[in-house]
Amino acid sequence: MSNSNLNCSVSNCAHNNGGACFAGSINVAGSSATTTSSTSCSSYEDKSASGFTNCAGGCSCTKTSNISCQAGNCKHNSLGSCTASNVQINAQNASCETFISE
Repeated sequence: MSNSNLNCSVSNCAHNNGGACFAGSINVAGSSATTTSSTSCSSYEDKSASGFTNCAGGCSCTKTSNISCQAGNCKHNSLGSCTASNVQINAQNASCETFISE
């Protein structure tokens, strides 16, 4: 298992391998979000509809430093980058559970 500070509970995402994200980088959408449910990982790829699979061997997992964040109202957003020490993506709707409204 990788040592990522990005934890993903979306088991049906093609980038997810055991809770770690192997997308390389992700984008969190929600430019006018004021709640967690108004955010989403727009890098989500449905595993059943995707033609690719995650990289589990020689690839590195996605870290919070590789998150582009459009949620301008989040206290962890600094000029479009995530500054949270750990990020959790929700299994239900791929929302960013780390979002905290300013």
